[in-house]
This record gives sequence, structure tokens and C-alpha cells, in this order.
Amino acid sequence: MTSHWCPVLPHPVRRLVGLLIGAWVLWPLGLAAQQPLTLDDVLREAQRANARLPVSALGVDIARSTVRELRASRWPRFSMESGASMGAPLAYTTSQGQLQLVGGDTLFTGGLRRANLRAANYQVQAASAGLRMTQKDVDFAVRLRFVELLEAEDEIAVRGQGIERLQNYLAQIEARRAAGQPVGSDVLTTQVRLGTEEATLADAEGALDGARLQLNELMGRDPAAPLTVVPLPPPAPPALAPDSAWLAAPEIRLAAAGRAATEAGIAATQSERRPQLSVSANLGVLPVFADSNAGTGLNSGSGFGGALVFSLSWPFLDGGAYRARLERAQAQARQARDSEIVVMQQTRLAWRLAGAERGRLYQQVQIWARNVPLARDAYLQTQSMYAGGAATALEVLDAFSAWINVSTAYANTVLRYRQAEANAIRWGTP
Repeated sequence: MTSHWCPVLPHPVRRLVGLLIGAWVLWPLGLAAQQPLTLDDVLREAQRANARLPVSALGVDIARSTVRELRASRWPRFSMESGASMGAPLAYTTSQGQLQLVGGDTLFTGGLRRANLRAANYQVQAASAGLRMTQKDVDFAVRLRFVELLEAEDEIAVRGQGIERLQNYLAQIEARRAAGQPVGSDVLTTQVRLGTEEATLADAEGALDGARLQLNELMGRDPAAPLTVVPLPPPAPPALAPDSAWLAAPEIRLAAAGRAATEAGIAATQSERRPQLSVSANLGVLPVFADSNAGTGLNSGSGFGGALVFSLSWPFLDGGAYRARLERAQAQARQARDSEIVVMQQTRLAWRLAGAERGRLYQQVQIWARNVPLARDAYLQTQSMYAGGAATALEVLDAFSAWINVSTAYANTVLRYRQAEANAIRWGTP
């Protein structure tokens, strides 16, 4: 028997050691949670975690498996077949068995296999375009939530700074009232404005929480987890893009693939009126279990041997069923062509609207950016004049409102510019 000595630490020391070990284990996790994320970081994490993407990816795999199946159907088919039958009396039936290697192939289908394979390839293109649409929708949602979070942070910063200045201003007025000056109405007016700003600040904090929850959800994280993001650089002049950039949108490719698949369906239907030629062969043994005449059917003899059979089918009358299927296929093709035109028009409109908005909003961003420092200086000057008796409290609050309104208008315009930029990326890139 062996024994090991283990020191018994006092309870306070054990607790301290436990806290240190726990902090050492959890520190990397906490650091990762608080690490500021760039927009690219959030986009990558959302693409990895979004639950809709695997569903769309499986759709591509399913479409590709259909193509592989149709390609395989163009090769000869082989199977091993066997069977046995026994009965009596001999005048009624024979008793015989079979063991055969059977092969078969379709030599001519009137273009049916070619049309089906072409349609299946277009379905792969459609599924791939659908997957890309899902990826871009996730990207678009992330960009919107990201800029909404940044806009809420900017508004909170502006209103927090404004509340601090109002509180200082209110303290000055209350000091004047304590000194006996008749500024009671100024105190009340400022208190009302301060309360309004505090309530508006609470709304901005709610918007920030909402954007954070949604952004965490998009990244596959706990929605309530802390999240810190890296601010984007100031808006830059919109880059010139070719007017045909919207043609690269996956919606266009999806509509084109759907239209081509329905047109292949017309060819598949038309093949029904063409000859269908197939061949089959078998090689094996057909022993007879009892002395009697041979059986009936294709292989009606006995012993070892082989057979080669050609089969030709050429339908020409079915009561109008073929005509109905052909008309349906043609109508579906026309519907797909019309849908493609609608999708192209909608995509082009969304792309051009985004481009027009970006140009207009960029000009507004520049205007508001110049006005923010001017409005702040005007407010500070008016407050200074009030302290000297050259301005009223109403003028101070008006100047304060102008400063806050200009600052929040700048933040809101930047948000709208970023939203238009996200739309341009959504509808103008592959």
C-alpha cells in the first residue's frame, strides 16, 4: 500500500485558489467574447453558422445526384436473374428453373434521355443559384444589422454627451435660482428637456440591444451574449460600376436556369412521338426438372444458351394525352420566360435604385458632417451668452435641439448610405 501526502489548505486559501483557476480557464473565453469584431469577421462567422445554408447546399447535392443517375442510365444494365417453377400434371405445366446473366440497353429514345439530362443540368445551375441567393441574403442581413448597431452606438454617444451638457447647464441654472434670480421657469423647461433626452436615450439603447441580439443570432451565438464591433470607416464616394452589373445577380441565373429546364421539358415531351428502340440479351441455363415438352415464352427451350432481343415501340395514338402534355410543357416554358423577364426587371430596378440612393445620400452625409461641428459650436456659444445674460433659456434649448438633431441626422444618413451600399452589393454582385 502506498500513501500520498496532500496538504490541507485553509478554506479561504482553497477558495482563492479555486477562483484563480476558474479565472485562468475562463479568461480566454471572456477575451474571445469581448474581442471586437470587424464586419468581415461577422460575415464569415454568420456564413459558417447560419442554418439555412446547409439546406440549400443539400439541394445542390440532390440535383447533382439526379444528373449522375441520368448519365448512368445511358450505360447498359446487367443483372443476374434466376427462378424456378414446379407443377403437375405434365399436361398442364412444366417444371423448370433458370439462371441467367441478363443485359439490356436503350438504343434510341427520340431525344428523351438527352432532354432529361439537359434539364437536370439546368436544375443543378438553379440549385447553385439558390444557394448563392441564400448566402447573399445572410450577408445582406448581417450588413444591415451591423450598421444598425453602429448607428445606435453613435446616437447613444451623441445623446449621452448632450445629457451630460444639459445636466451641467441645469446645475448652473439651479445655482442662479439659489442665488435669488428669477429663473424658475428656465429650470422647469430644462428639466423637461432633460427628461425627454433620457427617454430618447433609452429608445436608442433598446435599438442597440435589438441589433446586438439579431447579429448574435445570425452568427449562431447566444443572442444575449456581449458583442463589440469595430466601427466602419467614414463613407467613401460610391465606386463606379458597370450598368450591367445587375446581370450577375443569382436571381438572374436562377430564372434563366428555370426557363431552360422548362424548354428542355418540351423536347422531352416531343420525344414521346418518336420511335423507342431497346435491346436485351441473356446468357444462362434453363434446365427442365421433368421429362416433358419445353416451356413457352421468350426462352422456351432448355439447356445452356443465349438470346438477343430487339424491341421497337412507336406510339401514334393515345386519345389526346400527348397533345395535352405538350401544350402543358409549352405553357410552362412561356410562364418561365415571362417570369425571367419579371425577375430581370426587378433586379435591374433594385440595383439602379441602390446606385441612385448611394450618390444622393453621400452628398447628404458630407453636408451633415460639415453641420455637426457648426451646430455644436452654436450651442456652446448660446449657452455662454445665456450665462452673460445675452440669451434666453429658450434660445439655449433651441440651439441644443439643433445640435442633437444635426448629429442624429448625420448618424441616420450614414446608416441609410450603408443600407444602400448593402443593397448595391446584394443586387450588383455575383
